Amino acid sequence: MHAVVVAGSSLTMELDAALFARADLLVAVDGGAEALARACLVPDILVGDMDSISASTRASLEEQGVEMVLLRTAKNETDTEAALRLAVARGAGEITVYGARGGPRLDHLLANLFLLSSPWLVDVGVRMVDDLHEAFLVNGDVVFGGERGDVVSLLPMTPEVRDVSTEGLLYPLTGEALTQSATRGVSNAMMGPEARVTHGTGILLLIHHRGR
Repeated sequence: MHAVVVAGSSLTMELDAALFARADLLVAVDGGAEALARACLVPDILVGDMDSISASTRASLEEQGVEMVLLRTAKNETDTEAALRLAVARGAGEITVYGARGGPRLDHLLANLFLLSSPWLVDVGVRMVDDLHEAFLVNGDVVFGGERGDVVSLLPMTPEVRDVSTEGLLYPLTGEALTQSATRGVSNAMMGPEARVTHGTGILLLIHHRGR
């Protein structure tokens, strides 16, 4: 099952209603419901402590019978983590998250990226997407599409990631080790419409920048 999670009221990209229509489960995280409303989309579930959604949008969703999962303001996880856990509990094997950059909050951005390495997401393919980026774990072997010149960065989320190899990137890696204490994997580039990354032990984050 593919779940789409729309997080945060700071999302600025225009949402493609056709793409969202193919989702099996559409989850709005608090103010993320505002972005969905602008695209005339109604979530299946609204999750959050409701500190960034407007009263009118919330009332409209209540009138339409949208399921609401209300969270306390004082809690041990962010609204986005709660939404991801809910999607997994509902059977999602694939999750696309829009608006996970956290707006002006660097701590929210880092926390969301670190969530990708959570043990409870090990069997779930999660991609965090905005108008310029997609971020996801390589999980040993991944083939991804894009355009020539797109920037690709490989960032270790463990002290070391071993045996990193690439195909279709400007600066090839062949069985190399990447470490958290160096920037060796930053700012590579796609040479064509498709690239591949493989690696051995360790957790490797791939950030694909589509900006021009």
